[in-house]
Amino acid sequence: MFYIIRSYQQSWMLFVAAFLGGLYVYLKDNVDDWPTVLDDSIEIVIASASGLLGFILALNLSAALSRNESGNSNFNAFCGDVLAMAMFVCSLTVDKDVDEAQFKKVKNNFRDLLLAAPQVCKYTFRSTVDVDLIPVKLKGRDSNGNRMSEKLYQRNKAMYCLVKRYEDIGAMESIMLAISNNIQELTAMKAFGPNDAAHMAMIGKWENIYSSYGNLGNMFSYSFPLVLNWLLNICLIFYIILMPYGISGAKYHAIWLSFIVAYFYLGLYIVSSRIGNPFEEGMHNPNQQEEFAKVGAAAEAAQKAVEVLFKEEAEVGLDDVVCETPIANVLPQLPNGMKTLARERNLEFGEVKSYKY
Repeated sequence: MFYIIRSYQQSWMLFVAAFLGGLYVYLKDNVDDWPTVLDDSIEIVIASASGLLGFILALNLSAALSRNESGNSNFNAFCGDVLAMAMFVCSLTVDKDVDEAQFKKVKNNFRDLLLAAPQVCKYTFRSTVDVDLIPVKLKGRDSNGNRMSEKLYQRNKAMYCLVKRYEDIGAMESIMLAISNNIQELTAMKAFGPNDAAHMAMIGKWENIYSSYGNLGNMFSYSFPLVLNWLLNICLIFYIILMPYGISGAKYHAIWLSFIVAYFYLGLYIVSSRIGNPFEEGMHNPNQQEEFAKVGAAAEAAQKAVEVLFKEEAEVGLDDVVCETPIANVLPQLPNGMKTLARERNLEFGEVKSYKY
């Protein structure tokens, strides 16, 4: 219930309905020439409005649920494409004739741009994107629940300046432009070698990211028809005004009855108007459960994965990983298949001393 009441811009109408329920009872009891002849007509209007509102609200709620599911799915695909490009960049190696310092600088550029991408995408569809505030590393929350983060301009000024210069075409578009520029940097350095397959694969990763972003743009650039919103709002207002009159025969019980009936219809209206936007800002208190599925957690998870990926690769290259497997913990006893074979064929196996991939 309180999720609905917290939406103050609309939920105040619940108390209007309750007030009108009491007012109608008072007027009918204290005004001698009250036109009771209208009672049957008003009940017909209320019944008609109930059916129309039920249909439109159900239609809106269905569309909002579909929009929420598709929005979260497409944003998860976007984050997956970002992570795929990060893994591809981390797997790149260079020959001796390539400037290793420059190559490392370009990889760091990729790291910071890919770290920024999920948050830029999220804030773009929240319509609050600001290049100066693009976070590339989240640092938890302060005592007031406000997010603390390291900004792009603090970590990589060159990429910040590039994105800032072209922000008029869109923050996400300028991020993609910067990524494509770094792809060309690798090409100019001949980091892909004589084979163009790696180059084309990276361009494919870039296209996947921008395609996922474009799908989100197609989905959330569409808004419900204005005429339908006007019809719904007007019907809801008339219903809130007239509905308490229809149950005024319950005397002053009409106050709480009007509140409950209005809660059903107005609650559906509030839910359908909010749930369709998975980019809505989440709870500042991490201990509170989200009202509905939002993309914030996916954006944070993608950033953490990219950060860990580049951090581990910088410390130990993918080709230099050495791991000693504690065989005693992995195989404390013979596998079931070997036990069966030993039992069937009367074989004895010695203790496993070493394990090799």
